[in-house]
Amino acid sequence: MEIEVKYKASPEQAALLWQHPLLAPWLGESRVVPMEAIYYDTPSADCAAASFVLRLRREGEKQICAAKGGTQLSADGMARRIEIEKQVESLEQGVQALLEDPDLPQSWRSILLAGPLVEKARMTFSRRAADYRRQGLWVELCYDQGQILAGGKSAPIAECELELKAGEEDRFLQLVADLEQSLGWKPWTQSKYTRAKELMK
Repeated sequence: MEIEVKYKASPEQAALLWQHPLLAPWLGESRVVPMEAIYYDTPSADCAAASFVLRLRREGEKQICAAKGGTQLSADGMARRIEIEKQVESLEQGVQALLEDPDLPQSWRSILLAGPLVEKARMTFSRRAADYRRQGLWVELCYDQGQILAGGKSAPIAECELELKAGEEDRFLQLVADLEQSLGWKPWTQSKYTRAKELMK
């Protein structure tokens, strides 16, 4: 289960988050990773109808195939979703690895088995990331900047994200609440692929 919250943010706003006294003393070294993500669906959009996405993302030298969905958004803007990831060499290998995972929901499995799959959207961006670790709590802090390409149109990517990697969820929620109160930020609930689907209309 992936648990995260994101915010629409300029580079200047992202810098404020990185330097925030609630985070900065416990942040590890920043890393910058170039990324390209391609989203796939069937020609009749069966994945979207089943509320999940199939994504192949290049992260530096690695390729990660992921199926993610079943998103639940709480009133505080926190997103909880199923996410299954596999490091692979190709989309075909990724789909096979996902099909072999017992945690893949049956409805998703049926769609991936039926195919065919076609590219629906592509995103290119740079991710700056750092790990916050304090008293058993591990949170990944990210800033993504780039663009979405879908339906012959484009839209910018400029967003911060906090994702719980390990530790108590209550402590993560409190950290997020304290940051939002201090910065005056409100969560941004649109995923990158939701924005891509708007471009396809």
